Amino acid sequence: MRMVLQASPGLLDLATSQQVNETVSSSQDMDMVGVGAEDAYDVNLQVAGVFIIMAASVLGMGLSYAFGSDAQAPSNGLLYLSLQMLKGCGVGVIISTALIHLIGEAFEPFELSGFDELYPAWPMVFAMIGMFAMAILEYIHHRLEMRSRVLFASERAGEVEMAKSGGKTSKSSALEVTENPVADEPADLDKSGIVDQPISKSLAAKQRSAILVEASILIHSVLIGFDMGLQTKSVWIPLVIAISFHQFFEGFAVGQIVLDAQFTFWKKFAMTAFYSLTTSVGIVIGICTYTGEGYDGQSKGANITIGIIDSICGGLLLYTGMSVFWTEWFVVNPEMCLSDSLTPPTMGFLGVFLGMLIMSVIGIWA
Repeated sequence: MRMVLQASPGLLDLATSQQVNETVSSSQDMDMVGVGAEDAYDVNLQVAGVFIIMAASVLGMGLSYAFGSDAQAPSNGLLYLSLQMLKGCGVGVIISTALIHLIGEAFEPFELSGFDELYPAWPMVFAMIGMFAMAILEYIHHRLEMRSRVLFASERAGEVEMAKSGGKTSKSSALEVTENPVADEPADLDKSGIVDQPISKSLAAKQRSAILVEASILIHSVLIGFDMGLQTKSVWIPLVIAISFHQFFEGFAVGQIVLDAQFTFWKKFAMTAFYSLTTSVGIVIGICTYTGEGYDGQSKGANITIGIIDSICGGLLLYTGMSVFWTEWFVVNPEMCLSDSLTPPTMGFLGVFLGMLIMSVIGIWA
């Protein structure tokens, strides 16, 4: 009996220690459930996002094809004005997504990684890199376009001069075709009648432009999808709403460029398929990366990678929205500038404002 009594304090200490450990363990589990469950990674939600984003992309381009291009809609008609507003919404969504949802969101991962201690404006730096790369691609495209149009004008002028002079031609007369041979609108013809047809932007140039825009959008779409595939549950819902809006209105804008390029049916189908699938492919890559062995979503390297991707994508998107879409469609568009009515440009700019407003409000949660 005495041995039992002497052993009792040790047993009591052991029991008490086990009870405390169980209490601490259960309390940690509760903390993980209460705090971590909301920020857990949900593969099922990510897989659902693959199909949601795909559907939004297809709907955007499909609606654009249903509306048709500007040339197919009567000027100042309800269809034409609605088309301008929807195009404007697409531009506003693209610009707002770049500034708020990509570049703006890139500051947080840089802060979490401690990389901002070296320089706090890293998102702006990588955004400028994206804009610079996009500008180089645009320059190459316009250089090829303008040189090909000058060459075409020279060859045509040479043929006319040869016919008029009985086989003789001069290089100087071939180059003096118009006052501005690379302008979209033809210059006045001179009295010699060197050129009897106006020089307009070639269909090949429009198709090159459409391919360039599509290629740049495909690049950032994969990166945006990859970034989304790395996000946890707490961020996923508002983010998938923001990206769905973005894909829908951007798809509408891309559809207008494809229509203007007058591609064949199968080329339109291919461009629609590529646009609709690339973001979803990026999500799948993100899922595989996150669920793979050795990936730590909170590591310094992961945060820096996400920050760089967001920033570069934002730069690509911002340049595309400002230079390619907003400027060419509304700011310097001859139809908008020479229109007797201010209604079409007003609807376009109103659409830009609404697109920016929608994505800015979504930015409260995403």
